[in-house]
Amino acid sequence: MAVIEWVLREILTSPTTLFIIVVATILFHVFLKEAKYGQNFPSGPWGLPFVGVLPFLGDHPEITMMEWAKKYGKVFSVRMGPETVIMLQGYEAVMDAFSRKATVFSGRPHIPVFDIMNDRGLVVLDYGPAFTAQRQFTMQYIAHANNEKHIDGEVDALLRYIREQRGEPFQFNFPMKATTSNVIGTVLFGSRQEYDDPVFKRLLQVFQKAMLLSGQLSIRQFLPFLSFIPSVDERKAAWGEFSDILNEKLVEHRATYREGTTRGFIDAFIHKIIENENGVQNLFTEADLLPSLLTLYFAGSDTVYLTLSWGMLFLLHHPAVCKRIQDELDREVGKSRRPTLADRQNLPYTNAALMEVQRLNFIAPISGPHKALRTVNFRGYTIPEGTTVLANQWSIMMDEEKWPNPQQFDPSRFLDEFGNVKKNVAWIPFSVGKRSCPGEVLARQEIFLVLTALLQAFSFRSPDGEALPECVGKTGSLYVCPDFNVCAVPRF
Repeated sequence: MAVIEWVLREILTSPTTLFIIVVATILFHVFLKEAKYGQNFPSGPWGLPFVGVLPFLGDHPEITMMEWAKKYGKVFSVRMGPETVIMLQGYEAVMDAFSRKATVFSGRPHIPVFDIMNDRGLVVLDYGPAFTAQRQFTMQYIAHANNEKHIDGEVDALLRYIREQRGEPFQFNFPMKATTSNVIGTVLFGSRQEYDDPVFKRLLQVFQKAMLLSGQLSIRQFLPFLSFIPSVDERKAAWGEFSDILNEKLVEHRATYREGTTRGFIDAFIHKIIENENGVQNLFTEADLLPSLLTLYFAGSDTVYLTLSWGMLFLLHHPAVCKRIQDELDREVGKSRRPTLADRQNLPYTNAALMEVQRLNFIAPISGPHKALRTVNFRGYTIPEGTTVLANQWSIMMDEEKWPNPQQFDPSRFLDEFGNVKKNVAWIPFSVGKRSCPGEVLARQEIFLVLTALLQAFSFRSPDGEALPECVGKTGSLYVCPDFNVCAVPRF
């Protein structure tokens, strides 16, 4: 015991000893890295033992990563906890990996914050026949669903809710959460819920709590030993309660299922389960159904709600842009009916403004983790099988070469000299490749129909005496818009 005490005292009191230990630790990590990954592996910033670069990412890791890319290039490695991760920066590097080599980089490592899904559902399911079949089925169902009818029905409720505020201040974020949750709920279950329904209100509360805690605990993806901290149990409880609420609706829906009748995604998925019961691969099973609902609710609710909230916040900061959109709506649509999807081709400035909203405060700055499914030579480097790969998608939307003055809100960057919408290949708000958002069609329709209906019907402003928050969010699992209040006055 005395020997141990002497050793500890020497370590703590001798700068030379501490220096030797630090150097030895660094060399040991270098040795392990080269032994596992080889010398032909991307370099990157040094981190600390056990935690890697995690303490140095700051509040906005997407911006920190862009700074590191200036030194280490478009493909570099970082140590996150015990794991070495490849970071991709910029449009070309991301396209090379996720699109041009999609069959190599479309794997999914285990994601601890989504343990509740048991590695099922498109968010966490590893790449393979089940993932491919379920993704294709989901995209086809959403593409052929009567989305405009679902959205229109929810817009009716949204406009009614805002009119009932009679010009008084209300928090804009709440009805957006309710609207997007009801739209995806209608797609899944075939019916909506009233804003004041106790079950619906509880569902929104626990879902937002689960998302908030998941964002705060996103670091646990790389530090699994943090599972003992209290907030991990809170997150598990929130996800568990959210899952229970959805499961109750699923059980009710399952009990009234009738073959040949499709009320929503659940019925369509059950059809596929029955079709595949005698199949060899079991690509659609009962165990996949609840995780699929969790996945689609997550992907189809918060992402769209945040985009709509960011859109209104930007327009409040740029009233001239808002007026120009409203003038275009008045001219091309009029005031006797609401905008429809058929009107999109006649509203170039409106479309450009929506595209700029999605670019400037991109809601998914860091991609979900991908996994190399086999050892591959990529951009001159050897990436071993099983390596986790992340894309800094913020670096695409903030690339000065692709977007002059990228931090400026400027819808005209999406218009040509004739006032028509022009494409920019770097505008990829739904990502690319085999893990791009399967609900892109629904999301784009919903963003357009909801925001145009709001701007056509109301003039929005900040409440008297209240400062409008800046257009700066918080980075977690998503880039979260600050809450803010508005007053809405009918335009006609």
